[in-house]
Amino acid sequence: MGGNKVAENMLEKDFKEIVEIIKNQINTTQVLIMSDANKRLIDLYFFVGSIVNDNTYWGNKFIKNLSRIIKIEYPNIKGFSPRNLINMRKFYLETTVNEKVQTLSSQIPWSHNLLIISKISDINERLWYMEKCLENGWSHDVLAIQIETRII
Repeated sequence: MGGNKVAENMLEKDFKEIVEIIKNQINTTQVLIMSDANKRLIDLYFFVGSIVNDNTYWGNKFIKNLSRIIKIEYPNIKGFSPRNLINMRKFYLETTVNEKVQTLSSQIPWSHNLLIISKISDINERLWYMEKCLENGWSHDVLAIQIETRII
């Protein structure tokens, strides 16, 4: 009977290790899915920004109508307000000036991009903040504080 208890303990230990391995893979996959989703969203915003930019000759009416139609066609999707469409255009214009900025911008959240673009005009400074966001996992609030205090 004592040998059976050793086998049970071994199984529990092995089982716990297997569960930990699976949990680690689940966590890694979740991070990758979120990262991929963010990149695809940023790519979409870049694309829409390019379309808005190419149609500036229509004026604000184009942006208002585009926003309204997207809201009607996709009622559950947020982020296509006239203001955000203007932000997408600005994002498009600001990230096309430097390939590294464009690459890094796809790796950080939209709100981080908007904050950096609106507060930082120097390309090297933008790159620094984008890199620090990635290195340190800065939240939007932490990034805002870093920019406000100009820690560089």
